Amino acid sequence: MNRADFLSRVPLFALLKREELEGLAEQTEEHRVEAGTVIIREGDLDRRMFMIISGRASVVIGLGSPRERTLVELGACGYFGEMALIDDLVRSASVLALEETRLLSLQAGTLLDSIGSYPSLAMELLQTMSRRVRALEKSLMSTLGGVLPICANCKQIRDEGGSWVPIEVFIRDRSDAEFSHGICPRCREILY
Repeated sequence: MNRADFLSRVPLFALLKREELEGLAEQTEEHRVEAGTVIIREGDLDRRMFMIISGRASVVIGLGSPRERTLVELGACGYFGEMALIDDLVRSASVLALEETRLLSLQAGTLLDSIGSYPSLAMELLQTMSRRVRALEKSLMSTLGGVLPICANCKQIRDEGGSWVPIEVFIRDRSDAEFSHGICPRCREILY
């Protein structure tokens, strides 16, 4: 299968015309990675989007740490890395090849130029982002709970056992969040 045919099967590009797919295909680069290869690493600045031709990969946060968590597994025609193309920030997760995997990559500039020419790409990206936000909201709600009973004065939260605990303890015990402490300007004025 040639690259344009493959791109037509990737949801992000499915609405493009044949000549548009062929032009985009010329801008891609093919990669082949072995099982266990880290394709992108959380925290790196990398301006490429990847599409899986064959094989499988998992999207992981905290790779190699005690808090490692797999967010999703992707197979053929799945894509990842598009968020870094839009917000120009470091990678928010790592992607690990679960088996020998063939990929196409697309540089940020190419995709952004294509979005300007083909608004359907922007709609697909928005829908993908929306699905991810909804999944994160659902995960957060199941992690922290629905309605949190919080003290109006000291801001402690009543846990499942009826004990009142500091908000950072409640969140730390139910998520991967870590806290650093500081003093906000208002409290600095009051205290000092």
